[in-house]
Amino acid sequence: MVKLLALLVALSGCELFVDVPNATLANAGSDGGMPCTASLTCSSPTPVCDTAHGTCVECVTSPDCTVPERAICDANVCRGCIADAECPSSNVCLGDGTCADPARVLYASPAGGTSSCAAAMPCTFDAAYVMVSGTQDIIKLAAGTYDRAAGLSVTKNVIVTGEGATFQDTSSQSFMIMFDVMGVSMTVLNLDFELANTTAGTTAYSAECTMNGALHYDRVRLANGAAGAYVNACVFTLDRSTVDGNSAYGLYLVGAQITITNSFITNNGSTSQGGIVLAAGTTGTIEHVTMSGNTSMMSAHAITCTDPGLVIRSSIIYGNGAPSIDATCVVGHSVVDADYTGGANNISMDPLFVAPGDYHVQTGSPAAGLADSASLETVDVDGDPRPQPAGSMADSGADEIP
Repeated sequence: MVKLLALLVALSGCELFVDVPNATLANAGSDGGMPCTASLTCSSPTPVCDTAHGTCVECVTSPDCTVPERAICDANVCRGCIADAECPSSNVCLGDGTCADPARVLYASPAGGTSSCAAAMPCTFDAAYVMVSGTQDIIKLAAGTYDRAAGLSVTKNVIVTGEGATFQDTSSQSFMIMFDVMGVSMTVLNLDFELANTTAGTTAYSAECTMNGALHYDRVRLANGAAGAYVNACVFTLDRSTVDGNSAYGLYLVGAQITITNSFITNNGSTSQGGIVLAAGTTGTIEHVTMSGNTSMMSAHAITCTDPGLVIRSSIIYGNGAPSIDATCVVGHSVVDADYTGGANNISMDPLFVAPGDYHVQTGSPAAGLADSASLETVDVDGDPRPQPAGSMADSGADEIP
């Protein structure tokens, strides 16, 4: 009898162990470790109950996300928009991750008219610019090619955006400036500039900025022209962009306040001054930039500096003509051409580009983990997280190695 009782107790104990919920379940809510059944039992920073899993999370659907810069729910986490399609009301995702207010947007298409710039009845780009005002300051371009036979004087603050849209040089003028930005702010998102008119044999600048204005490029391509951009006494930003194959130079910046990040600046300057010219009075930061294939007839092939105070770091400046980097430039934590001996924490080795013309880098690149800890960019040229893995040191150059 004693043995039988002992056996029953043992069996009962095993059954009890199986049936008791684990107090440390990964899906537990915030109510003492038990799975949630309603959001009332959840609290910040995970204030919403995912009842399907009994888990307190940041969001289940996008209306749970109340901060405009993080209004999209993605895998139970709020984030900013990354594509126009995530903004159904306006079809415009702005550079800060917010969806534009439809009331601010003028809609244009290559075959648009002139009397309306509504989403259902778009106008031409030039007609939309005429209608830009303090309350309607965004031009949304439908995908397609927009011929630029003449330059436009930009005298109103404006944001131009258009996934799949291209401004094409069709002018017979040599060195036509597509957009002359004077004392105002122009922001361009998700656009290509094809700056060569191969029929006429002419080339263009994407833009010139003067008179203390501002020119902001985000996810743009400035290619095959006379120059990517000329900036004199303006604020200039370039992020997640490509400046490639421009004959005079990639960028010429005079007395400018600059931030150039996560970008490819390649194959520029075949007839003149190379990749980037940083002329007198220019201040700011260049980081996580990849520069290769740049040449110059009269200065350093990749970067020319007049003042030494610019911050140039966490980049790849390799495969350019010699001298690659002006001796006045102070470059650090970068993969550099062998002729540059300035700066600190640099490496002169093949960065292992993926292929000719593809300036992403392969596993094993000396750029891996080379970035300056002061460089705090959180995404790379493709929008991939930086650094990878999280908590490690970021890679130098525009591309973060997966």
